[in-house]
Amino acid sequence: MALKLCLHGVRIARPETFTEDVAKLLKLTVEQGKLREKEYGENLSARYRRSRLRGGSLLPFKVRVSEGILLVDSHLSDLFDVEFSYSTGSEKPVLAAVQQLLSGGDEFVVAEPDLKLRLHALAGKPYPRVSGDTGRLQAMKQYLYWQILIINWFWHLLYQDPDNKLLVRQVRVKIRRLRSCLVFFKDGLPEPEVSGWQTFLREEADSLSNMRELDAAVLTCRRREGAGEEGDSSAMLLNLFLQLRQDEQDKFFSHSFLNSHTEKFTEFMLWLNLLQTGAFKESGKESARHYVARRLDAWCEKMLSLSKKYPDFSDMDDLHEIRIKVKRFRYVTQTVDLTELPVDLLRQLKQLQDVLGLLHDDYVNAYWARGIALQHPGEEELQKQIQSFLSWQSARSESLLAVVSEMWENFMQMLKEK
Repeated sequence: MALKLCLHGVRIARPETFTEDVAKLLKLTVEQGKLREKEYGENLSARYRRSRLRGGSLLPFKVRVSEGILLVDSHLSDLFDVEFSYSTGSEKPVLAAVQQLLSGGDEFVVAEPDLKLRLHALAGKPYPRVSGDTGRLQAMKQYLYWQILIINWFWHLLYQDPDNKLLVRQVRVKIRRLRSCLVFFKDGLPEPEVSGWQTFLREEADSLSNMRELDAAVLTCRRREGAGEEGDSSAMLLNLFLQLRQDEQDKFFSHSFLNSHTEKFTEFMLWLNLLQTGAFKESGKESARHYVARRLDAWCEKMLSLSKKYPDFSDMDDLHEIRIKVKRFRYVTQTVDLTELPVDLLRQLKQLQDVLGLLHDDYVNAYWARGIALQHPGEEELQKQIQSFLSWQSARSESLLAVVSEMWENFMQMLKEK
């Protein structure tokens, strides 16, 4: 069966010549197709023309270009798709063609080639659930596949609206969730390749770290302003946080572009497709249900050992390591529904992650505030505001530290009894 990869145009310089421009970039010729109209459910339809691009019998893949409109719940959107059909072994020429396509003036994201599934997803319906009887590698692809589509789309939204602080947070969370799921499913896969993709996803999330950290600092500063006593202002500190945040945003968007993310996610998709082929047949025989149960047991044992590895709950470095493990565990149990952990345990896990997250925010906020203090040593009023801010945060951290140890013990007990 042919493997498929689809790129969807989100910003097209010349919509009226889209198919011809794609053909020119790929050095192919156009065989124009017929106009199609399809219904995929109530208020879900597509009207488009699908053309083939020809390049001779030796071309190791097929290319089809679709132009038209999609209708989802009375909302119309443009359809500009380039779909590659290929067989195992043709990954490199497909990637080279994608790179050529992305080198043009248009912007693309990876997309679901099945229009029915895409329209249902746009209408808010979830992707089909993974059956426990599915092979573990097919399950891995299903769990990771839709996350890649969402992340690439959210990158597009962020580039359209760079001032949107909520999108910065959402993109980072979604990338970290994808990375956690990759780690969960990596057992038995080629370590160099998995490690490479882990590094890529970490770098994707880290590229937004400074903006997200400064957003948290600004929010904390404003909350303190709202809760502070009359005359106890943090206005100078807040303005410097905001200035640093804008500098980080300007720096990021001056050298980062949507198509660079799309290219890497395309390569990731090609790798996921490759895992479904004969080369990994033996690894894929284990059922998803058995694999998830086995890995979850191993992860639970690791979680239970954290108290011995990081015993000091007053040490922020120890708490940071625990927070990372807790967050990864929660991302996976949220996403991989085959884990089927008790609701009370998941609720306790979320509360624990929230408290650890606040403690981490306070730690990072202090880092930024002290950095500002070092850069402005002679500004007495600013120094006063920074010390007041740090004292206020310290008191909040102490109150959180007073409860986090008990929350951790409760979570450990629930995990033992799961």
